[in-house]
Amino acid sequence: MDSKLKYLTNEDYSLLLEQAEVAIYKKDKIILQEGCICESIYILKRGLVRVERGTSGKGIAIAFLQVGDIFGEMSFVEDVVTSAQIIAETEAEVFIISKTMLDSLLKSRSGLSNRFYQSLADNLSSRLRTTSSLVSCLMRRLSQDLDYESKRTGYQGQDNIPPELIGEIELFKQNLLEVEEKLRLKKLDEESAQEIVNRVCNMVINAMREQIINNYEQEKAIGTYVFREAFPFLMLSSFIDLAFRKSRGYYDDSYITEILSQNEPEGDGHLGSYIDRWIRSIPTCLALKNQGSIITATVKELAVSWNCDHPMPVTSIASGSANEILDLYINANPPNVHVTCVDTNHQPLAYAANLSRKLGFNEHITFIQDNIFLLAQGYSNLNIAPQQMIYSLTMGNYLKDREFMAMLDWIYEHLLPNGTLILGNFNTSNPDRLLLEHILEWHFTYRSAEQLEKLFAHSKFASLPIEIEADEFGVELFVICTKKV
Repeated sequence: MDSKLKYLTNEDYSLLLEQAEVAIYKKDKIILQEGCICESIYILKRGLVRVERGTSGKGIAIAFLQVGDIFGEMSFVEDVVTSAQIIAETEAEVFIISKTMLDSLLKSRSGLSNRFYQSLADNLSSRLRTTSSLVSCLMRRLSQDLDYESKRTGYQGQDNIPPELIGEIELFKQNLLEVEEKLRLKKLDEESAQEIVNRVCNMVINAMREQIINNYEQEKAIGTYVFREAFPFLMLSSFIDLAFRKSRGYYDDSYITEILSQNEPEGDGHLGSYIDRWIRSIPTCLALKNQGSIITATVKELAVSWNCDHPMPVTSIASGSANEILDLYINANPPNVHVTCVDTNHQPLAYAANLSRKLGFNEHITFIQDNIFLLAQGYSNLNIAPQQMIYSLTMGNYLKDREFMAMLDWIYEHLLPNGTLILGNFNTSNPDRLLLEHILEWHFTYRSAEQLEKLFAHSKFASLPIEIEADEFGVELFVICTKKV
């Protein structure tokens, strides 16, 4: 076992391990508690352990430690409580170096104390440099995201909005006010009210689309005008309120999808629920509601031909709460698979982890909190075993081309021979693109089939045939590729 204590001689290290206590921990047993003063230093002799932090949620790994890795040393040296807990991911054998034993050993061997603490200082310094590098990388990525202009004033053409669009907006407001008054007086039935709301909302979005096509140089001014005028009405919808407040990261997508799946229109006032039902009926919302079906179908199909004794390994990147995976286990006769869910946001992971524990299938799912942008830029140490299937429904919408190709290469290296990749990406011809961008302020990276083909051609998948399918709504494209060898 290689030493991670840089300045110890081979004889030093052997002597240290000879004096250490050896303990064996069964899978999922806690080796080191979070929030306690550590009286020992631990070195992993055999197996794999995971690091969990209470703030991320029970059952969510933030890192994994390999044979030879050291843990507990920061609490040991600084006499502060541990910041995370260490749990056996597999059966693990651990060297435990107690403070009493270490003090005795360091006094008995000339120079060992200096070499030992210099090694610990080097480890901690290396960890700090790594953390600083990660923070710097994330800050650069965040500054790129902020390049999207979010202002709502001062665009070219703001004082020259096409009269036709102004007329459509005024008609939109007039019609909705009339519907509201009739509903208040109970002079309009629900079906008729919904028909009118659907018509006038579609009318104003179509008018915006037409004027942007005809006056492309005024796109932002036109979009801002419609946003400003229609916003007081549209925000009566609870879903539009949620969607507008959605952050620019992929980590809210699973919650959006979950809300859509509930299919329970809500809103404020007399109009809110009608506008909510309208927005839920647009192609993008219908597509998001049903996007997991391609994954569940593929997992079931691949599992049928999986002939190994152990479960088929599947990984979901940017998994969110992984509703499509939970559905596999909730239903009768789930396939023999083990799924690793990786996401940046601990909240959807914690929700899925808690649900899997309650329903008794947590042994079949591993939850890992890791930053996908760091992974795409080569700054993450996430290292999973080769997988039979790796997929992501939303990741492509947020990655720049260079990041996308880096992720393709990473996925290629982590697929088993004949393993399958499925990646989703919003289609450039998404019929709701202008509504998403100008009303909801959802800024995605849209790609065409040709653009996706080009990215794959510049990745390690270059020699492999790919299949690109569009959903029935024209909203998303799904790339499917098998790693033929």
